[in-house]
Amino acid sequence: MKKISLVILTAVALCGCGDNKKQEKLLLDSVIAIHDKVMGSDEQLMKNKMILDSIIKNAPAAVNQDSAKVYLKIVDDADNAMSDWMHKFDAENRGKSHQEVIDYLTDQKKKIVVIDSQINKAVTISNKYLNTTPKK
Repeated sequence: MKKISLVILTAVALCGCGDNKKQEKLLLDSVIAIHDKVMGSDEQLMKNKMILDSIIKNAPAAVNQDSAKVYLKIVDDADNAMSDWMHKFDAENRGKSHQEVIDYLTDQKKKIVVIDSQINKAVTISNKYLNTTPKK
């Protein structure tokens, strides 16, 4: 009877671990999916950053450099937020319990969603500014 109970208990524990790993993988996949979406927007952010840099360095007389600097700061802040997140993100989570992994990934998902919004906003307002700014 003890052997059967031990086998059943082991089977239940193994099935639970499989579900835990699956749950962790699904959450990690959702974080990575948001990251990949953000990276698409990041490309436009970098283009706008280069244009704003150029405007500040070679501004025609009709362009207010202070405005360009404000938009460049918004773009830089968004880029820095993404860069910081990427450098600190740990996809492996070795040595952590299931709950610690879930908590970490949930927190990271919240952070990358905020960065996504920040980058989208920076792209939108810098595009609007660049569309109204005279070019050389």
